[in-house]
Amino acid sequence: MTAKIKFIMGLIAILGAFCFAGDNPVVLVDRVGSVYYWNTSAARWDDLPVKSRLAEGTFVKVDAGSKAIISFGKKAVITLSENTAIRIERSLFDEKDEIKEIKVQLPKGKIWSVVEKLPSEERKFNIETPNTIAGVRGTIFSTNYNQQDNSTTVGVVAGEVGVASTKAPGYVILKENMSTVVIANNPPVPPQVLEEKERQEWENWKNSIPFSEIGIVGGIAEINAMQIQEAARLVRELGIAKKGSEKVMKDFEAIENAIKLFYADTKTVPSKLEDLMKNPGLNGWNGPYLGAGTTFIDPYGRPYQYKKKTTPGGKEYIELSTFGLIGAAGDTYGEEKKIIFIDRLKGSL
Repeated sequence: MTAKIKFIMGLIAILGAFCFAGDNPVVLVDRVGSVYYWNTSAARWDDLPVKSRLAEGTFVKVDAGSKAIISFGKKAVITLSENTAIRIERSLFDEKDEIKEIKVQLPKGKIWSVVEKLPSEERKFNIETPNTIAGVRGTIFSTNYNQQDNSTTVGVVAGEVGVASTKAPGYVILKENMSTVVIANNPPVPPQVLEEKERQEWENWKNSIPFSEIGIVGGIAEINAMQIQEAARLVRELGIAKKGSEKVMKDFEAIENAIKLFYADTKTVPSKLEDLMKNPGLNGWNGPYLGAGTTFIDPYGRPYQYKKKTTPGGKEYIELSTFGLIGAAGDTYGEEKKIIFIDRLKGSL
């Protein structure tokens, strides 16, 4: 075999083994320490230089005391902590290098993902571990897979993430400062408060990501603004709920007094709240028992709930309730209930 043929064959082998894709917008933008990609042709881990473009199917690993940052166009970035390995399973972009579908497999370790809001449900960004899949539209979240106990922990700093087990039915939605765990073949546990050390870890990562170099629109300023806006929303909604709860308690007191008068006149309780304002055809009714214009609408614009129930011990009671305020992100505040035992109405006559 001539030297020229050997050279060409060697070049082909190198190109075939290399993980880089010429115009693929998946790029290693920064690294510290030992970062490698799997060279399929040579069956070994080779050093992964900064600015490398990564094709679908590429395996990347980060050793102890090392870390890496990978961008996906100008809409997403992930960070790889030490002792982490990933595979870029899917990386589809449109003609403008906008994300169509990203799937990153995480067989070991921990990554943080920053994903700007995707324009439609057809656009996807998923992180998948051996037992969990986490899907987002726009958020900041961490995914940590522990090989020893086959568990995946997902935590959200901002935005919203849907988490499902790949082994069992079950799905949870995580909002800001929430987390969940999927253990082995079980469904995700109910959402819980994100640990403070996770939030601090994100702050440390945030300061090391070169957003301006990546060119993510808005970059760190937008992320900070999103967190500030979210905090302001929570404060505003909690304030509204507090004022609403005060109004609800006053309304419940007025309704309870009206029910007592209704019972004193008719010897029964209303079948619905409107019976306090309009005679349902009962003898002795002497209402209306509340002021003109009473609508039974809670401070959040929805009807008060009125139900007659029975305890396991057979005691009848009335339950007044409000669903509270449903905030912009789906959070609920100010849910209130009041219980009125019917036998106590009899004793008050």
